[in-house]
Amino acid sequence: MKILIALAAPALLAGALLAESIALCRFKIPDRVKRFSKGLNLLLLFIPALAVPVFAVLFLFVLKDRLCERLSHAILLLSLWLYAARYYWFLISYYKYLDFGIFIKPAKSFCLFILFGVCSAAAAIYLMPLDRYVEKLYSVLGPASILAGVGLLLVFYIAAFFTTCANKTKVSGGSRGIDR
Repeated sequence: MKILIALAAPALLAGALLAESIALCRFKIPDRVKRFSKGLNLLLLFIPALAVPVFAVLFLFVLKDRLCERLSHAILLLSLWLYAARYYWFLISYYKYLDFGIFIKPAKSFCLFILFGVCSAAAAIYLMPLDRYVEKLYSVLGPASILAGVGLLLVFYIAAFFTTCANKTKVSGGSRGIDR
């Protein structure tokens, strides 16, 4: 039962991110936020590539004990911070189209962006101390928590693929501003 509870929150965040990315891929990012949005998107996509050498140096030369715990901790926290930043990116990029949900009203979808972003940031802050992470999550999942973190990163990149590729193929609808 503890394993299901430990996996429920990351699975909920991953599912929500993927669903929102698929729903938002049909919209074009407004021109006035595109420059900032594009830069933030590129930063989010390349942060893990920049983090790998930093963590490798830290784990090889400084933090030599409890390697499996530290590795799973680093991957999971990186994933949670990326999720929080991606929800912020959703807010600034698609604020104009907050009525994208089939069953969700615009005010509720805006609140969901904020809620999931705050939840992922709060989870990252709460799990920041390694001892708390080991007590709450690693003691339940063990080395499988690495798979949970890698799964979150995989869903993050799938969601980024949907929104990035969709915005590259959008064609402006002329003077009326209709997206095709």
